[in-house]
Amino acid sequence: MKKSSLFAGLAAAMMSLLTFSCGTLGSVVQPPALSMRGISISGLDMNGITFNCAYDIKNPYNASLSLKEVAADIKCNSNPFTTVKTNGGISLKAMGTTSNSFAFTVPYDSILNLAKAIGSMDKLPFGLDGSVTVDVSSVPALALLGETLKLPVKADFDVPVFKPELSVANFSVKMPTLNDLRDQLVSGGLGITKALQVATTLLSGNKLDASILDGINMNIDFTFDVKVANKGGANWKFDVNDCSLKTVAGTIADVGPVDPSASVTGTGGTIPMKVSLNTLQTGAFIVQLLNKTGSNPVFTVESGLTFPDTKYAPGIPLKYSCEIPLSSVSRK
Repeated sequence: MKKSSLFAGLAAAMMSLLTFSCGTLGSVVQPPALSMRGISISGLDMNGITFNCAYDIKNPYNASLSLKEVAADIKCNSNPFTTVKTNGGISLKAMGTTSNSFAFTVPYDSILNLAKAIGSMDKLPFGLDGSVTVDVSSVPALALLGETLKLPVKADFDVPVFKPELSVANFSVKMPTLNDLRDQLVSGGLGITKALQVATTLLSGNKLDASILDGINMNIDFTFDVKVANKGGANWKFDVNDCSLKTVAGTIADVGPVDPSASVTGTGGTIPMKVSLNTLQTGAFIVQLLNKTGSNPVFTVESGLTFPDTKYAPGIPLKYSCEIPLSSVSRK
């Protein structure tokens, strides 16, 4: 009888301890919590769209935790597309919230192929489903959960059906008339006879001496066209932000659209560009343009793309650069 009473007492004590432990985990021991901040387009290049998945992790403990791994499956229209896996090493601060993110790229060719396969020509439905693994071994209260804890990370997002193609053509130096050129040279300090001689030489089409523009102050326009196309069906807008012309020595001039408000929508269009080159600052380069000799300059355009049918922020930056063959430069 005494053994039965003792056994019953021990059983009751164990049940009480178990109830307390479960209650503690449920009401006192709160595991870390993950909340999504969303998916955005973090960058564009000529190969694909880079997305950024941002999230917050709340750590309710006095001890810092460590993020061990992020793993997620990415699907398009519920079909597997790719997987994302990143290493940890991120510290989750004690008694606070830590923000983190990971990035992944969707190539344009994949976007166009998927659009053809499912018959969607403006945007594709994508989903991300995975987990963030947190090392909780430093928190004794979570011992029953093991050394790691997986926090779910999940989000749906749209991918615009889009592939940019840019090219540059129709390079030309816009030369003044003989009289205008002579007048500019005179106003720049040359005598009439010398001005006429230099003007005639510049317009002759013959090879110029590298020093012909030394000490002369005037502007000569260099023009070309930027051709922009969208190989997808997404509604978009292409705006020019900043452009420059560079040589091996560095940036020599800023470049801008002939029409400052120029933009491209629909399947594509052409943006005429102009750079005004000053002979005092870029005389040697102007001679290279006219002689069609020397190293090729590089044109760089920084643009902003907007997809109005999506929730993404407007003016997403896209940079493009190309060499301008001096052999292709003509005179107007």
